[in-house]
Amino acid sequence: MTASKSGASQNKSTSKPQPIVLTALDGFLLSGTLYLPPGPINTSPPPAAPPSNDNSDLTATAAHKAQVNALTKVVIISSATATIQDYYYKFALYLSQELGMIVVTYDNRGVGRSMPDSEQLQFLKAATDNGALPPSSASSPPLPPKSASMSSDRDSDGAKKKKDKKNPLIGFEATLVDWAMKDLPGVFNYVLTRFPHNPTLYVGHSVGGHLLPAIDAYYTRNLERVLFVSVTSAYWRTMNSPLFIYWFFYIASPIVNARYGYYPGKTLWGSMEDLPKGCLEDWAHWGSFENYMLGGNPEWKPNYDLFKVPLYSLYFTDDDFSSTSAPRIMDLIPNTLRRCVGVDPVADLNMKKVAHMGFFFNQCKEKLWKTAVRAWFVDGHALDRDAIREQATLQSSYARL
Repeated sequence: MTASKSGASQNKSTSKPQPIVLTALDGFLLSGTLYLPPGPINTSPPPAAPPSNDNSDLTATAAHKAQVNALTKVVIISSATATIQDYYYKFALYLSQELGMIVVTYDNRGVGRSMPDSEQLQFLKAATDNGALPPSSASSPPLPPKSASMSSDRDSDGAKKKKDKKNPLIGFEATLVDWAMKDLPGVFNYVLTRFPHNPTLYVGHSVGGHLLPAIDAYYTRNLERVLFVSVTSAYWRTMNSPLFIYWFFYIASPIVNARYGYYPGKTLWGSMEDLPKGCLEDWAHWGSFENYMLGGNPEWKPNYDLFKVPLYSLYFTDDDFSSTSAPRIMDLIPNTLRRCVGVDPVADLNMKKVAHMGFFFNQCKEKLWKTAVRAWFVDGHALDRDAIREQATLQSSYARL
């Protein structure tokens, strides 16, 4: 991406999301989407900061801070388990088009368009690497050429061929640990390579929050603030329906995994995506520990202790999974500035339901995105419950004018 001497691109970027390919640390290709803001994008490196112990020139310090604040912020949105990146489309558009931020979404391996040996991703990556699709291109990528065996769906006698419908997840080895240790660092690498000086923000939805503190601080060195949404624990004893969760994790799911070779969430539930069986096994394993992911992966604890990026966590009292465990997750990240706020959709927002997934529905734009998200990502203020209720009431009043 080119920038003028002042660091701002002179051409307004399109609002059309752009498909991108991200590379995990082990080389696995991930499907991503890049959302660019409509105005100028500032990516120029700010001058060196004055020494931290030099208080002789406060004007230079203030000027440096202003130049850093003028850089366009980059937001990474990390999905919940069995949730595709397209689920966050409207929220990503809000951040890019209305708050003027660059936004990156992605599918973890084995979910959505991040399938093993994806010809589409291989073709798109090759086209980008060869210069056919520059990173700032707004055009849709060309489709890969069809192989001869796929050029027709009928044989020489005109009879319709039977298509091989074998699911690509059968036999595919992937875990939640892979999502944390390989996929997420690859996403940060993409941002650090293309926007090395820009402050980064992070939105972690459910497991997207669990994974972040586990990764090495090398990848999060530009991370300025973090928003957790519905980052709760799935420890089965504290779930709203513990017996159902026990049955789901430890009785039904192992049988389904063994039968299909993957977890067919789309077929069985309709409301979740298919998952590699190893991801569901990790999910169940974590759910057997009171301290959840740190019980399943105790080797992550040192990085959790070292994590010091300011953190704002929102959860909802009608969460279908676990409406009381978000504060316990925050307690596992002890050494950062943090605020955890539980919101009652009925009492605080005058809404019927938000639950575990509803924050990213367009219905929350006026009462949560334009209030709590904007305050945190733009102004650095983590609203408490009373402030959220007050701001939601004001937004409702504005909407009626």
